[in-house]
Parts: sequence; structure tokens; C-alpha cells
Amino acid sequence: MSDAAEQQQAPAPEDSPDDIAIHRGGLVLCLMLAVSLHTIDATIVNVSLPHMQGTLQATFDQITWIVTTYIMAAVVLTPLVGWAASRFGVKKLLTLAIILFTLSSVMCGLSMTLETMLAARLLQGASGAPLIPLAIATLNRLSSGPAERARLMAIFGLGIMAGPVLGPSLGGYITEISTWRWIFFINVPVGTLAVVGITLTMKAGKRIPGHKLNIFGFLSLAVAIACLQLVLDQGESEDWFESGEIIAYALTCVGAFWIFLINSMTSARPFLPGALFRDRNFLIGMTLILIAAGGMTASVVLQPPMMQQIMRYPVLNTGFLLIPRGVGMMAGMMLTPRLIHRFDPRILLGLGGALMVAGISPFIFLTADTPALALAIPPIFHGFGIGITFVMASTIAYATIPSELQVVASSVYSLVRGIGQSISISVVVAFVTRMTQINHAELAARITPFRSFIAPGSPFADPVLSTKKLALANMVVAREGAMIAYNDGYVLLACMAMAAFLTAFLVKPKVGGLGGKQDVPHDA
Repeated sequence: MSDAAEQQQAPAPEDSPDDIAIHRGGLVLCLMLAVSLHTIDATIVNVSLPHMQGTLQATFDQITWIVTTYIMAAVVLTPLVGWAASRFGVKKLLTLAIILFTLSSVMCGLSMTLETMLAARLLQGASGAPLIPLAIATLNRLSSGPAERARLMAIFGLGIMAGPVLGPSLGGYITEISTWRWIFFINVPVGTLAVVGITLTMKAGKRIPGHKLNIFGFLSLAVAIACLQLVLDQGESEDWFESGEIIAYALTCVGAFWIFLINSMTSARPFLPGALFRDRNFLIGMTLILIAAGGMTASVVLQPPMMQQIMRYPVLNTGFLLIPRGVGMMAGMMLTPRLIHRFDPRILLGLGGALMVAGISPFIFLTADTPALALAIPPIFHGFGIGITFVMASTIAYATIPSELQVVASSVYSLVRGIGQSISISVVVAFVTRMTQINHAELAARITPFRSFIAPGSPFADPVLSTKKLALANMVVAREGAMIAYNDGYVLLACMAMAAFLTAFLVKPKVGGLGGKQDVPHDA
């Protein structure tokens, strides 16, 4: 611990690009490759979830744990990246993370049960946690000035956007021509190439100054987040607070979070500095990224099962129809930096929120026979609004954070983003599952053997329905009830988008350095 204290007081390392890279272009490319592994694997499974559901014998709400487990593992461990890098070095930690990520991908592909799949995804998410923070830190140390840093971050943004743009379509294509297991096995050659490339193009560099880890604060926060996730994931299947197990998780969550708050207020070195949460801009930025990231991830998780199970779209078509949202996001993220110094931040945020609302609202009125064009055009606007909100949230959050807290702020920001993604998935999926049951019951209650519920001339229009016709009627009811439930889920997402729009009015007309040149973090 004394060594850590000495490192804490040491000045920040002043590495030149030659101290870090053997070949700068090759290193940037390898970093993009490593980050793409992480971001693509967060979305590549979405299209394949219905296929995995059958193989792993899981319900709809259970199969989404494959997504939330991955996200939560990365979320919980992200704040530890700075500490781990100071202990092991950036190059060693980055290489180890990619190796573990690749091995855990193989474990995912070989999984035969839901339990083994979740364990493998837990390891995969945990090993993926250091990739984005370490890549950003390395690029910052590679740059020789603000202009070059902006250029490197723009290139790096392509790796970040690989997930929402390429993930769904790639997952759909692989599942169509082979099996869902190959969406994990394909990581092996990519991960191997990234490890070899980083080994050959990156130097160890100077050691990053370390700091004492408040292990008590970290563990209490991790337990609180994990228990909250368990409540949201299993609440629907366990009948919520009618279950002693759910009550135990909820009480543990509250108790652990209370311990974390006490530790944060009394510790000389809290796990998360209180100064961050006294910064209004940082709080607004975190609120925005929580809403935008949650809305994006939940919408991408909802769409594939709705299209495949209710609308009967093939898996490959489903993957392609998820691309427009990613394209819109990329356009929004590329355009916003050009406008950020020309317009009031409230105008840009309001535009982003309005586009999110406009892009998600048509999904409230979908039917089981909706054509592909109606599924492809609105997500472009939704993604464009999310892209604007991502950039503005990052800009506002870091605008007034002092330089000595930038690294910690980045970890907290990533933590909140991941929590928003995971909780949104759990809440929306639980809501859709519950509404499916309610809608089915309400529609079925209107059908009796002596009542026609379809227009005259249909096979159900007889005065007395036979057993076979009642079975067919139940299929229709189940399909329509599920479709209405998805409509209700998109109402929830539209409300989230509206909340992002309203948050724009909380931003001051001039925030930090938005009126002039500044380095804008691109870790959103």
C-alpha cells in the first residue's frame, strides 16, 4: 500500500509517441480491432437470441440475460481499469484482456446450457471492460497535440461504431449460413490478430501513476449493482415481491448501496470522488447518456424477436433492417462536432431528443403485417438523434471537470452508461413480458364459442367454434397480444426519448468551453 501511495504522488508520465509505439499506424489499427471485438459482441447476439433461446431452452426474459450479463460485467469492472493499468502496465493489461476475451468467446460458442453461457458471457464482459478505456488512454498518449488527438479519436470512433452498425447484420448473416455458435468462434482469428499486432507495434511505455483502491467502496457498489440487476432480471419470473428471493436481493441492494454512500462520505479516499457529483454539468451529461444508451440498447434488443417471432422475418433480413439505426448514429456523431461551436447546446440537445422521439414513435403503431420499409426508415432518425445526444452528453459532462479528475470521471461516465443499458433492457423486457400476458388475457376474455370475433367470411365466424378453430383463435390472440405488448414497450422508449428532450432545458446557454476549442472525449 505504501508503494501505491508513493505512486499516487508521482507526476503523470510524459511519454512521447516514440516511447509507446513501434509503428503508430499499426498500433492505431490494432487498437481499433480490439475495441471492435468488444463493441460488436455487445450487439452481434441480438439477432441470434431467438435461435439461442431454443438451443439453450430459455424463456424470452431469460435469454436477454446473455446481453445484460455481458454489459454488467463490463460496467462493474470499468472503474478498476486505471488501478489495474498502474499495477500491470497498459500493454500487459491490454494483451491479457484480449486473450481472455478470445478464450471466453470460445467458451460461449461451446455452451450447451444457459448457465454455462451466462458464466462465459460474464468472463467475456469482464475481460472486455479494459479495452475501450485503455485504447483511449493510449491514443491520448500517442497524440502530440489537440489537433492530432482529435484526428486519432475520429479514426478511433469507427471502431466504437462497428458494434451498432456491423454487429446485427453480421450476426444475422452468420446465423443464417451456419449456427449462432459461430458468432462467438469468429472472434478467435480477430482476437489473435489483435494480440499479435499489439505485441509487435506497442512498447510498454512509462508506468501510469497508481492510487490506493478503496476495495470496500468498490465491493459495496458492485454488490448493489449486481443485486439490482438480479431483481430486474428475475422479478418477472419470480412474481416480483411476492418472492422471498426477490425481497432478499432488493434488501441486499439497498443495504450495499447505503454502505457505499456511508463509505463515500467518511473515507479519506472514496471509490468515487464526491466532487464529480457536485458538478451540475457532469450530472446532466450522465443523465443524458443513461437515457440515450438505454434507449438505443433496449430498442435493438426488442426489435429482433418482434420481427422474427411475430412478423416472421428471416434472421438475415432482420439483421439488415437493424443497420439503419447504426448508420443514423454514425451520421449524428460525425456531424455534431462540426455544429457544436456554432449553436447553443440546448438547440442541439433539443434536436437530438426530438429526433429520438420522432424515430421511435412510429413503432408504437406497428402491426404484425408492417412492411420492411416502415421498419427501416424511422430508426435512421432515432439513431441520428442518439448520435447527437451521445456527443453532446460527453461534451457537457467533461466541460467543467478538472484535469486531475478526468480519468475517474471517464470511468464513472462509462459506469453510468453501462448501467443505463443493462437496466433499460431488463425493465423494457420485463414490461413487454408482463403486458403480453395481460393483453392475451384481455383478448381471450372477449372470445366465446357463441361470439364471432372476426369479420364474416373468416373461418372463425361460425356461431359455434370447434376445438380446432379455438386453437387457431388462440394463436391469433397470442400473436396480437404480443404485438400490442411490443407497442407498449415502444411507448416506454418514447417516454425515455422525451425525457432526453426535456433535459435539454436544464443546460445553461454556455457550458464550460463549448464556445471555443476544446478536446472532446469520444468514449461515448
